[in-house]
Amino acid sequence: MIRHYTEPRNRMVVKRAGVRAGDRVVDIGCGPGESAALAATAAPGVQVVGVDPVFWFRLATALRTLGGGRAVQVRRGAAEALPVPDGWATLVVSINAFHHWEDRRRGLAEVRRVLAPGGRLVLVDEDFPEDHQHTRFHREAGEDAPVDAGSPVVREWLAELGFRDLDLERVEDAGGTPHHVLRGERGS
Repeated sequence: MIRHYTEPRNRMVVKRAGVRAGDRVVDIGCGPGESAALAATAAPGVQVVGVDPVFWFRLATALRTLGGGRAVQVRRGAAEALPVPDGWATLVVSINAFHHWEDRRRGLAEVRRVLAPGGRLVLVDEDFPEDHQHTRFHREAGEDAPVDAGSPVVREWLAELGFRDLDLERVEDAGGTPHHVLRGERGS
């Protein structure tokens, strides 16, 4: 489990997300906070809200980012009900959490709500092979395939929500683990 929060993956995502000076970032499923900490220090004036439903992950994020002043806030929540005002975020990231969202379509609508027009979304999921326990779990649950960042239906949902410039990339982190990285921008 903890390998899903490792530095090579988080560094790769923060770099691909293109964190800019003054960005307001929401990290959905922030886990123990490594990506939130990296985003907060990626450029000057960045503010990060780390969101996770699990108390222990929120605690780990708070401890990891304690020295960062008010650059990182940690809040209890889930993708379907983000504790962030309308249009506050300029960047939303979710690293290996999207496939765990309870209602992915509703979560994406919530992402649209919190993103300012022109705000960016970066969804990342590990590209699980067919024989992986995650893939087997979803097949046993009756799904044809897990719905993750690489699934075509996700791009359809985002297009319906007015996201543009959708780009899906398959990349490997520094540890050699393959991922789907889906980026898009909220339209007006």
